[in-house]
Amino acid sequence: MSFALAIQPHDVLLFRDGKPFSAGTDVRARSLFPPTPFTLQGAIRARVLFSSQVSPAEYVQGQTQEAQTLQQLIGPSKGGYGQLRLRGPFLARREKGQWVRYFPVPADVVGLNGGFELLKPLQQFPGRSNLPDGLLMPWLCTDKRVEEKRGWISEKDLWAYFQENKLVKVWEETEFVEREHRFGIAIERVRRTVRESYLYLAEFLRLKEDVALWVDVDGISETDLGGKTGFLQLGGEARVAYYEVQQAAPDPIPTPPNPLPRRFKVVLLTPAWFSGGWQPRGGNWGQFFSGSVRLVSAIISRYQPIGGAYVDDKRRREAFQKPMRRFVPAGSVYFFEHDGTASWTGMPFTETPSGEGSYGQIGFGACAIGEWNHA
Repeated sequence: MSFALAIQPHDVLLFRDGKPFSAGTDVRARSLFPPTPFTLQGAIRARVLFSSQVSPAEYVQGQTQEAQTLQQLIGPSKGGYGQLRLRGPFLARREKGQWVRYFPVPADVVGLNGGFELLKPLQQFPGRSNLPDGLLMPWLCTDKRVEEKRGWISEKDLWAYFQENKLVKVWEETEFVEREHRFGIAIERVRRTVRESYLYLAEFLRLKEDVALWVDVDGISETDLGGKTGFLQLGGEARVAYYEVQQAAPDPIPTPPNPLPRRFKVVLLTPAWFSGGWQPRGGNWGQFFSGSVRLVSAIISRYQPIGGAYVDDKRRREAFQKPMRRFVPAGSVYFFEHDGTASWTGMPFTETPSGEGSYGQIGFGACAIGEWNHA
């Protein structure tokens, strides 16, 4: 039942960032790009629900055989995701009739002399830093000016990054999407008139031609979605998007041989959450790797705040905002070593707060793993 979805909007989209917004107290509502797995899992589960002919009330109560089957498929309304498994969302573009996926630039890539170089942990750092004890400074030995690189790389460049330690091209966000700003004004709910001094600015996203959001799907069938093609509601204001089922191709994301190389690095392709902030509490990586694995260094951009809202009727009548949490952003790089034999467990590279299902099940913590060498 493994397949992929290419999702293209019919108009602009709105994916609110983690900051709470209220017209009158805030002036600007910003958009995330790409959206988080929370957004995609909600859209896909809603599509399965409405394609099942089971009413939302019946689904919530779970008393009929049809509703119980649906809950096993996509999880109950109060938590969990059933059999559904997602990976992504990623960015994709149709090139010469074929879909090509794009991923965030790894954080250890920097620009130098018009090209690209990779930072590596330096065993003998000629200075002092505020890094935690035992971690090495990621460094590039050069007297030239280096530049931070942000953007997107293709599947082909992701392979070259791991196998040849080089990149050919970094694509800017503007190659895939345009940001459009639109003004609005809050409305008095009772009188249905505008509220004075409640003007705001909303940031919408317009994907360019032949650009789509890509998500790998498992645990459900095309029939559960309602067919190979169709529509779903996506993001803020429930904007309409068109989806098309794609055949699951051999995985182009680099995964390591088992056992793992003595030195290997993990690159996040989607955000991840950890109980210790940027790592598991106590630095325990045993849930992801077997063997004596130790963290050597890490390159992590500023945290990404991600929240959301509950959709069940009970909590929407109360405090419906989900807790705001700090996620490690996509593109972050973790460097590891081991002295014996170690292997990857295959688990998504993320943890999950208590009582919130499984973040890895819906797309958080997707990663690529490859070898690295000391500078």
